[in-house]
This record gives sequence, structure tokens and C-alpha cells, in this order.
Amino acid sequence: MNKSLADGSHMIDILFTLALFCVFAASSLMVVLIGAHVYQSTVESQEQNFVTCTSVSYVTSKIRQHDASGAVYMDTLDGVDALVLEQYELGRTFQTWIYHHDGALRELMTESGNAGSVHPDAGQSIVEVEEFSISAVNANLLRLSARNDAGKSVEIMVSLRT
Repeated sequence: MNKSLADGSHMIDILFTLALFCVFAASSLMVVLIGAHVYQSTVESQEQNFVTCTSVSYVTSKIRQHDASGAVYMDTLDGVDALVLEQYELGRTFQTWIYHHDGALRELMTESGNAGSVHPDAGQSIVEVEEFSISAVNANLLRLSARNDAGKSVEIMVSLRT
């Protein structure tokens, strides 16, 4: 009788150890799955922030580079609202046009006076963004706003120094 009791006790020990191992394995799997989901959400959020913040930061940087009296103003390029940045080099005046067209922030550089013959598709795509707008609040203040395809928006005001 002692031998059968010992065999039953040994079987319970094995089943308890096996059940404990299964609980540990299931818990470990759940932690890994939750961690993967959090990581994926973080990466997606960072990508969305990158698009909106990069577009606004890029335009702000370009404005700072060209900030001189009368060198930064708003105009239209074939019906598309655009920011125009002028610079004088090698005896000629060049214009950098920054605008939103076909789901992307674009930049086009041309000699002054040639913009009328250029189509908005000709501009170099900088970053894909759902919406991007540049508007003049007053003579020395511009409003830049961007929205990505997930609906996240960024808006800043840029003051012209000169």
C-alpha cells in the first residue's frame, strides 16, 4: 500500500510541475505579445510625428536661411498657394517655392520671373504629408500647419526677423 501511495504522490508532483510550467509559458507568451503591440504602437506614433514635425521644421529652417527684407513672401504657383524665398547670387535673383501639391510638401528653385512657366508637379518632393498650409497672419508673422494621414496636426507661428 505504501508503494501505490508513493506512485500517486509522484504523479501529482509531475502534474503540478507540468501545470506550473504551462502557466509560466502562457504568461511569458502574453508578456511578449503585449510588448510587441506596445512597440508597434510606439513606432507608428513616431513615424506620424516625424512626418508632421519634419515638414514644419524644414520650412521654418528655410525661412530662417532666407530671412531678409522682402525676401520671404506668399504667392501662387499655377493656382497653388506657395511660400517664396528669394536670394541673390552671382548677379541673378533666384526663387525657392515651397508648397503642398499631390500629397507632398514640394520645393522648386527657379530664376526670378520663370515661375509662370513651371507646373507644380516639377517641384522636388520633400516629405509626404496629407495637408500643409502656409498663411500670412500679418506682414511679419507666418502660420505653418501640417496634418498627416492619421489626423495628427502640428501648427506653429514663425516670425520674420527682418
